[in-house]
Amino acid sequence: MSAVDLKAPKLPKLPKITVSRRQALIAVGAAVALIAVVFIGWNLYLDHTKEQRVAAFGSHMAASEADLHRLHEAVSTHMRSSPDHLSIGETDAYMRQFGALAEYGRGVTAYHRQVIAADVVPMSYAGAQAAYIRALESLNRAFSLWSSAAAAYDAKAYAAAKDNLKEADGAWKEYLAAVEEYERELRAAESGEEISPA
Repeated sequence: MSAVDLKAPKLPKLPKITVSRRQALIAVGAAVALIAVVFIGWNLYLDHTKEQRVAAFGSHMAASEADLHRLHEAVSTHMRSSPDHLSIGETDAYMRQFGALAEYGRGVTAYHRQVIAADVVPMSYAGAQAAYIRALESLNRAFSLWSSAAAAYDAKAYAAAKDNLKEADGAWKEYLAAVEEYERELRAAESGEEISPA
């Protein structure tokens, strides 16, 4: 019995592809044009996304500022409504109303802090966002301390009420400083400038 010869089949010769210089230039030109279209399209998409994010942030900021303005008006009106000499009953009612306003302020500031912290903003607006969040946190702390002062007053713990009011003044000053920083950062973001670290 003879051995079987195994031979690999011969592959057919493929014709050589000849590319003229003109065809090569056209192919390269088409590739460059395709890359340019993708690059421009991507940049347009990023610009559109950035504009949408800035618009959403601006909308949330406007809603927050409007709510804080109404809250400030309510607190200012309450402060102005206090006559020079109140009876004990009137003072108690005044402080209860003040405590209710402070609790409402805590809720408003906590809500807006949550909304604005969730915004995904371009890097140029990150400083403004962070400063405004700090402002809301300081204002929330001030409202919490005012609420505690009202509760302490109601419990006849007048020294504690006074301490809370003093701490609230400090939180209010921190709020004002953070608002100033937010305004600086926002102007820089809108003008394309960079803020040097303080």
